[in-house]
Amino acid sequence: MENSEDSWNYYMEEMKGMMIFTDGSKMDGRVGCASVAFDNKTELDYRKFRLNESSTVFMAEVIAIQQAVQYVRANGLGEVNIINDSRSALMALSAVEEARDIINNVKEKNTRENNLDLD
Repeated sequence: MENSEDSWNYYMEEMKGMMIFTDGSKMDGRVGCASVAFDNKTELDYRKFRLNESSTVFMAEVIAIQQAVQYVRANGLGEVNIINDSRSALMALSAVEEARDIINNVKEKNTRENNLDLD
């Protein structure tokens, strides 16, 4: 199994073009998410957000992706890879049917933009 340093090294070696890494977490009752944008290995932007304490890690992961999508749209960026390690968030975003509004909101923006790749 790869550790996080191996994964990071892989992306640093393979990083070409615009990439946004996102993550969400919950620790000691505090919930938050962050994203960092790179263009050809150069850091362009870093953002972090504190969420309500009743939020779940899943929601933090989804909100991190949502913020990345909003960053892409607000800055009129071309092709962008959004990298996230939450299988459940990525599966929810790729599901044909979804009941949660926040997931559908991100999916709708991604479909309209048609240039975002969620990994």
